[in-house]
Amino acid sequence: MNCVHLFLFAVALTLPPRRIQAEPVSAKTLQRISIDVAPRILTPARTTNTTGRLILTGFYSDGSSHPIAPAKAVITARTKAASGNVQVVSLHGNKVIPEEGGVATIEASLSDAGRTFTAATQVVVEPYYRDYHQTLVLKLFLGMEGQPVERLAKEPMFLKPHDVFHTFEQALDIIRKTDNVTRGIPKIIYLVGWQKGGHDHGYPDWSEVNPLLKRAQDAAPLDSLRWLIREGRKFNTTVSLHINMVDAYQQSPLWDEYVAKDCFARDEGGKLLVGGIQMIGEDMYNVVYPKEWAAGLAQRRIDGLIRMIPELKDGHTIHIDVFIANRDGGRPISPWHLKPENGGLTPDKYVETQRKIFHYWRDRGFDVTGEGTGWAHPPGEHFVGLQAMSWWYSWNPMEIPECLGARGRTTREGEGDFRFGESMHGETLWLAEGSSMPGFLGSFCRTALPWHYLSRLERKKFENDTLFYSNGVVARNESGKRIIRKGDFVLREDDDLFVPALWHKQEIFAYSKLGYTSKSWQLPDDWGKVKNVDLYRITLDGCAPLQKRVPVSDGKLLFSLEKDEAVSILPAGSKLPEKK
Repeated sequence: MNCVHLFLFAVALTLPPRRIQAEPVSAKTLQRISIDVAPRILTPARTTNTTGRLILTGFYSDGSSHPIAPAKAVITARTKAASGNVQVVSLHGNKVIPEEGGVATIEASLSDAGRTFTAATQVVVEPYYRDYHQTLVLKLFLGMEGQPVERLAKEPMFLKPHDVFHTFEQALDIIRKTDNVTRGIPKIIYLVGWQKGGHDHGYPDWSEVNPLLKRAQDAAPLDSLRWLIREGRKFNTTVSLHINMVDAYQQSPLWDEYVAKDCFARDEGGKLLVGGIQMIGEDMYNVVYPKEWAAGLAQRRIDGLIRMIPELKDGHTIHIDVFIANRDGGRPISPWHLKPENGGLTPDKYVETQRKIFHYWRDRGFDVTGEGTGWAHPPGEHFVGLQAMSWWYSWNPMEIPECLGARGRTTREGEGDFRFGESMHGETLWLAEGSSMPGFLGSFCRTALPWHYLSRLERKKFENDTLFYSNGVVARNESGKRIIRKGDFVLREDDDLFVPALWHKQEIFAYSKLGYTSKSWQLPDDWGKVKNVDLYRITLDGCAPLQKRVPVSDGKLLFSLEKDEAVSILPAGSKLPEKK
């Protein structure tokens, strides 16, 4: 060893020992997780073998995100909203299996490095054959025989001949005109008073069609009804029936059988109970659902109606009016049958049978819509996941998505809360003016049109009187005006509407209640390449050319509208459907 080496060795001995540094540990740690289901809306009646797929994602401290195998977490499903609190979905591996209609919450819990992370999402099982939140659903009153009792005699409908408001042939003319003014939006129209005697006559029987509505060239009124259902399809319209499963009349051919099998409501002493009266000399009685079901009579009349009118199957829908489980104030339908010794049939027992009726119709290919939810039923019962659509809507709109429970009208007065939207009630308009239909176009544009657009979106939150939707859409009051917008694209400004007709590829429906001159509207983003548009006036007989090749400047369109006028706006040169 030379002197240099000896010197360096000596120095090394005098230095403090050097600590050897290990490789640095990665700073990437799990910060949170999310869980989702794709798709989030399951439609088992319309999609074969439909399932959802669980998607679990981890978010890390370095800003990255990565999928996590669902098997590494504890994942559970529980029902959030469903009639009878039934199981909405089940889990099998990473699959979500639809079981019953309703809303379910999916929760995940994952342990990592001594910490536990949780996340939750929702999945909707929409068990219906039809998309009611994307369909204009209406009723058409055909007729009602007899003389009204005094309390009803001054109702507008009874101040003119009411045996026949519209024949089947006249009904088709209304359907044609309605299709024209709504620009071919998918429609369902339920016929009221289609049965012998007209509205509410003959129940519980459904086997005879109203002969006063028959076409002259048909052999029987049933032939005319079936003809109307088939012809309605040409006008984007499903024609179906308004029926009633609770009312009964002595004139019914089923009266004696129902009495013999104890299927009608009775008072405390056991006497048949009159539930009300609308037409002079025709007392109304009520069916006791559990008794009728146990006797097989409800099933028999449902099956008989489907056999009688096989065209109904293609429409997949029926409307049950006044489908109640108790009278106002919680009073029982049948005090006699409420007694334990006579069956103990509480309102809850009626609801149990109603659920069976909903399922019976569904098993035969039919959705059931109804007059209302949350009224004349036990508290909290809204038939979530069973009733597809309701007039006089009362579901909680922030909890029940529109695809699971669609609304017709929400109130008999006014036009509802524009932030949520609501559909329209054509029945009263047709009763007042028939096929001339004044007021129909305006009502459609102010209510059903924006509702149709909003119903596709998810309601995210409602705060400070503002409703926030998915895709950046908001609905609120701005400077005293009712506004629906997506950024600069304004769909509604009070009663001026500029709404994409989403049932068509590229069309905008513009309407004004009061009219305006040279108003500028921002076009939606997907119209960015459109440089010129054609305007057509919307009428009962179809679209009439109004202006051709109107220029679009900087994404904006400038035009004028008369009072209560509506126009269809299409990219220049687009072909319109032929007039019907």
